[in-house]
Amino acid sequence: MSASSSVSAFRARWSAWLEEELRPAQLVRSLTTGFLIYLLEVIVVISFAALIFSGELSSQVFYGVGLVLAGDALLCFFTTMLSSYPGSIGLEQDAPGAILALAAAAVIAALPAGASQTEQFSTVVMMIVATTLTTGLFFILLGVFKLGGFVRFLPYSVMGGFLAGTGWLLVMGGVGVMVEGSPGLALLHQGLLIRWLPGVILGVLMLVAVNRFKSPLVLPASFAGGVGLFYIASWLVKTPFAQLRAEGWLLGSFPSGSLWRFPLQAEIVTQANWPVLAGHVANLAPILIVSVIALLLNANGLELITKKDINLNRELVTSGIGNLAAALGGGIVGYHAISLSSLNHTLSGGKRLPGLLLALLLGLTIFQGAAFLGYIPKMILGALLVFLGLSLLFEWVYQAWFRFPKSEFLIILIILLVVAVQGFMEGIALGLVLAIILFVVSYSQVSVVKHEFCGSNYRSRVTRSRRQWDEIAARGDELCTLKLQGFIFFGTANSLFEKVRERTRRADLPPVRFVVLDFVQVSGLDSTALLSFNKLLQLAQDRRFTLVLTGLSGKAGEQFARRGFQAQPGVLQLISDLDHGIEWCENQILATSPVETESESSLKAQLVAILPEDDGRIDGLMRYLERKEVAAGDYLVHQGEDPDRLYFIETGQVTARLESPGQEQVRLETMGGGRTVGELGFFLGIKRTAAVVADQPTVVYSMSKEVLEQMEKTDPEAANTFHRIIVHLLGERTAHLIRVVDALQR
Repeated sequence: MSASSSVSAFRARWSAWLEEELRPAQLVRSLTTGFLIYLLEVIVVISFAALIFSGELSSQVFYGVGLVLAGDALLCFFTTMLSSYPGSIGLEQDAPGAILALAAAAVIAALPAGASQTEQFSTVVMMIVATTLTTGLFFILLGVFKLGGFVRFLPYSVMGGFLAGTGWLLVMGGVGVMVEGSPGLALLHQGLLIRWLPGVILGVLMLVAVNRFKSPLVLPASFAGGVGLFYIASWLVKTPFAQLRAEGWLLGSFPSGSLWRFPLQAEIVTQANWPVLAGHVANLAPILIVSVIALLLNANGLELITKKDINLNRELVTSGIGNLAAALGGGIVGYHAISLSSLNHTLSGGKRLPGLLLALLLGLTIFQGAAFLGYIPKMILGALLVFLGLSLLFEWVYQAWFRFPKSEFLIILIILLVVAVQGFMEGIALGLVLAIILFVVSYSQVSVVKHEFCGSNYRSRVTRSRRQWDEIAARGDELCTLKLQGFIFFGTANSLFEKVRERTRRADLPPVRFVVLDFVQVSGLDSTALLSFNKLLQLAQDRRFTLVLTGLSGKAGEQFARRGFQAQPGVLQLISDLDHGIEWCENQILATSPVETESESSLKAQLVAILPEDDGRIDGLMRYLERKEVAAGDYLVHQGEDPDRLYFIETGQVTARLESPGQEQVRLETMGGGRTVGELGFFLGIKRTAAVVADQPTVVYSMSKEVLEQMEKTDPEAANTFHRIIVHLLGERTAHLIRVVDALQR
């Protein structure tokens, strides 16, 4: 496509977008939606700023608010413009905000005694910028290399415990905003009680109202109502506005003009204490993990709500770019807000204009909203943080009790307690350890043996004479077959060893001669698991049975080869697949049986063995059959050809197999004397579904459709005998399949 064509296509899309967004009815809906989302977002974002810039940084809260608002405006703009879903709304998030608040307090405490407010402010701002910048780059790398799915392997219970811990920190942070610190038991003092208890009560009422009424207006109405009640109470006790501000009841005295300062200006960068920041990098690591998981979960949830396909890797890149821009504005980590995005979807149909209006209003608040912000009571901002924290605790503690198994719920509680007492990194580390232990315990309870068979209920695909089958069935307990599954590590391998050893000790069964282990459904082995297989080899030597390993290929086969597992007569056999492994064991059983020396050379004798009472009629049937000799390697039947004949095998052996271009041949059945070939296509009139090839020089007798029709007209007794033989042979196959299916169900 030429450059002019690309420009024309872009102009056409832009014009179509403007036409759709600016239709009068749609424009009104979009503007209303954007303003409503602004009311929700601005109070949440300001509460995060108050949370981070509290305590010793409270005097700088106005600049902190400006930085966070600027970052949120940029995040919203790029999320709206770049997302694969146009109605996506970006929001700086509570979990990163809670971690940053905790880290900010730790950084301030680690600064040298007597550090200036400028140094404190600059160090915290650089911590925020570095964290948001790193998270943005992390998002982009995951999205570009399509690695976002790997993060989902983090156990859900660990994620839940982390979010529950975040909820606790938000509640405590909200109380800290209201009392300007965390004075511990002094909170119960009457002078402090009045500062935080009404806010906690309001946060609880917000939680109840939001869950009860399910309306987007509940939160801004609660916020506005809380502000109104605060000023009514102040008027009733006759406390003037100046006194409220002087005693720290309000967010602060905001300077006139812009609240924003460029975070990377030389004054801030040079005043930051970088060695202290470097010592607290580990405390910020959870932000990366939790943000990626939360972003992917939110994107998945939004996909379900909107019923539209959302490209997760693109959303990672979108949020990465948004966070890079937010970092330059001084904002905290953010990504798609599922609640606000779904609200945009419901009210405007998922248009981009509400997101753009939101970014514009947030920007105007930085430059023109200072006077308004100075009237916000800290109690109300604290109540909002308490509400956000209680929402997380409600979801990940109360509701988790009903959703999670009790073992996983216990992990959530333990992480919550550790986060509350020690910190995030300790909670995450302990949670991962507990989740791994729980996984190992749970996985060890899943049997590595998917199916267990003996020789009488699971046979190879070699069709044998009735006497041979009877012999194999009678001695079936000499053969034990175990189909393995999953990933084998030391614990499950040891349980397999114990299972085999228990079988060798059973006095109520004949001694086992062959133990077949099939690995075709094994995904991998831990190196320590091979120790148990060495023990199995030793057990095979001691108990005089042969261990047969089948389906070993790829990495598992390489592991066994490196450990020296090679065929040893009477001890170990390595065979390509289970079917040929079972065939080998059956041949060994028959080799020690007198049945193997019996000869049934003539087809008539083989058919008489099936229907002894029809001896005379079988003579008549033989007159309608045409004898044919087939050399080894020649095709008796080609896959896909028309079924013109049915074959009886007299001597020799043939194999029916599936042949697909570019794929390995699949053995369906190997047949010897007394069996039929091609009867399904012959009677159903369908093309041959498999090829049949002679494994050795073979003699067959065939019957064509024309001959069958003639026999049915002129010799009904011979035709009846023929059909009874076919039914008998098909019945034997069906009975064998039923036994296999029954064994698979156990």
